[in-house]
Amino acid sequence: MNALDLLQRPIRKYIYDQGWQELSKIQSAAIQYILTTKDNYILAAPTASGKTEAAFFPSIDAVKNFHEGVKIVYISPLVALINDQFKRVTDLCQQMDIPVTRWHAEASVTQKKRLLKAPAGILLITPESLEAMLMNHSEYAKVLFSDLEWVLIDEIHAFLSSNRGIQLKSLLERLQTYEKTQPRYIGMSATLSRSAIDEAKTFFPQGSPTKVLVDRGSNELRVTTNYFPGNNQRQSEAALQTIFAYSQAESMLVFPNSRADVEYLVVSLVKLGQQRDSSVHYFAHHASLTKEFRMMVESFAKNSQFELFTICCTSTLELGIDIGSVDSVVQYNAPFSVTSLSQRLGRSGRRTGISQLHFIATDAWDYVQGVAVIHLLEEDQLEKIKEVKKPYDVCAHQLLSLLMEHSGMVISEVKNLNHQLSIFSSLSDDEYKQLVQHLVDQQYIEKLENELIIGLRTEKEWLHGPDFYTQFSTEPEFSVWTETKQIGRVPFTPAIQEGANLFLAGQVWKIQLIKLEGNKLIVEPAIDGQPPVFTSSAGEISHEVRQGMKTWLFAEKPRTGPEKQVTTELLSVQLDENPYFVTHYGKVGLRTFSGTKINRTLQLLFDLVTDEGTFYLIDKQSLLFSPNTAIEIRQVVRAVVKNNWNEADLIGYLERNSQKRQAFLNDMKYQALVPEELQVKYIVENKLDLDGAVETLETIGDN
Repeated sequence: MNALDLLQRPIRKYIYDQGWQELSKIQSAAIQYILTTKDNYILAAPTASGKTEAAFFPSIDAVKNFHEGVKIVYISPLVALINDQFKRVTDLCQQMDIPVTRWHAEASVTQKKRLLKAPAGILLITPESLEAMLMNHSEYAKVLFSDLEWVLIDEIHAFLSSNRGIQLKSLLERLQTYEKTQPRYIGMSATLSRSAIDEAKTFFPQGSPTKVLVDRGSNELRVTTNYFPGNNQRQSEAALQTIFAYSQAESMLVFPNSRADVEYLVVSLVKLGQQRDSSVHYFAHHASLTKEFRMMVESFAKNSQFELFTICCTSTLELGIDIGSVDSVVQYNAPFSVTSLSQRLGRSGRRTGISQLHFIATDAWDYVQGVAVIHLLEEDQLEKIKEVKKPYDVCAHQLLSLLMEHSGMVISEVKNLNHQLSIFSSLSDDEYKQLVQHLVDQQYIEKLENELIIGLRTEKEWLHGPDFYTQFSTEPEFSVWTETKQIGRVPFTPAIQEGANLFLAGQVWKIQLIKLEGNKLIVEPAIDGQPPVFTSSAGEISHEVRQGMKTWLFAEKPRTGPEKQVTTELLSVQLDENPYFVTHYGKVGLRTFSGTKINRTLQLLFDLVTDEGTFYLIDKQSLLFSPNTAIEIRQVVRAVVKNNWNEADLIGYLERNSQKRQAFLNDMKYQALVPEELQVKYIVENKLDLDGAVETLETIGDN
């Protein structure tokens, strides 16, 4: 039977009114499979293939009465994506008299109250808002979720292999307490590797099996590559001129790897445009800009029609926010992962069916990394998903959340949490008992006869704002204001001083006044300036990318142009034609061509052998070196290779070295909730790769 024939008449009318000639592959398959089976589904298809409708069409069709409670919950990783989807879903539901409500910190309080008074229709929510609801207003959950029939999770790949994903899986299990019957689940993604599909199939609570519908179709990929060596800030006038030239003919997204580079590029492009009387519109888009400014940029892009625009952005525009048609994507220096580049490229080529990538590097190592990532993308080799093992911190966080939700719990219920919530089943009974005891000892939890309740320390340290609902850390920031409006935020840094200049929202501002009370900067337009120092993660590089770099760099083929320039630059520091030993600031270093986890492990092994703690890892360059001239790194390599290392060696070292241990836990937001012994176990399980390190050393030894 034709997929359209399975749908109710109002949905068919909506499709007709949109002027669609036919359903997309993923839409047709989703309608037929979802409406004729009882299974859960993952919909994996390229960007702009209509995954949103592919999930909503059959789920809406299957609901008998939308006015007998909330029937569909849509969960998104981004508030901006919820706001974007709200209009699409509302347009679909308007003629069918189906209420659609947003529920997040920025959403209308009036709409929330209306929904609580008369639960009905479809609810769009983030994991953090769901966490806040369960913690603070569990009575809302009883009202809203008792008649739930469908849970739709957008951009599900964003939740895989992360603490945020573990939190969401825990929340989905906790929701079952309020549901009369188990709902069906649909996940959506444009970026799922084959290994990620396996993990995605286990994401939903146990019940119906999960099937995967995959549309492997993709745009034709066209790539240009350029290398323009930059200065100390890796800024290059030639690179800037090239991006400007592209922008005169194409609407583009430009993806640097930091907010500082976003602002540098926008300000520079605006200046060039003014000098050359260009009509192209240039914008910045990143998390430090106000929501209103970002929405203005998104709206302009979506409605620009024939006006050219260039948006310099961070990962804020990686996920599926609809910004209309983009002709090309510029990747400015190397992306951290194949998955990230794939997601970024999905934003282009909607009109033409051609994804145009302009890769521009201002650093030789970045050039090789970018080329390796592009090759892996062309081979459809996205990174393997590595699940978070032993998520002690998320388990502790969820236990505190549960105690808030239920205003305390009897000890017998708390004892079995690692069995009650399957996501924490990897914690042994001994480990879980140790975790709970630590929370009691540190006064995060208090015993009250046969009951456990939230402790005073939790209330003091965590429950004073919305930060406890999230699994990601936010850095201290100043809000930046003109006389009339806020334009964004910048981090606390020594560079923030009265009279100093900064780049923000594509303009140069002079800091007129610093208000420490309220953390405000008052600014006015300036003539010139330097960008603020935005802090950002360097990203974790996979072993596959680094090995691809090695293969490219040492391939025996003639080089010309930028390839010859890059190869000469990187091989000029090589010692004795050995691919691993190089000179670094006049000293010998070890270039491992290994992934981040292996490099971290090698650093620990080197420190174990020398007992000096003086080996420095520059992971961006996959380089280990010691500034101490008395230490000869080749001798250290030989000493390390001689040992038969095991995990006990790493555990003992980390237990003795709190500073080293802390360096591995910077991204563990709730590390204080975890005892030191379990912190070490977490590091060994998730941050290190002993087998990979040993294999790397054996390879080096063979050379």
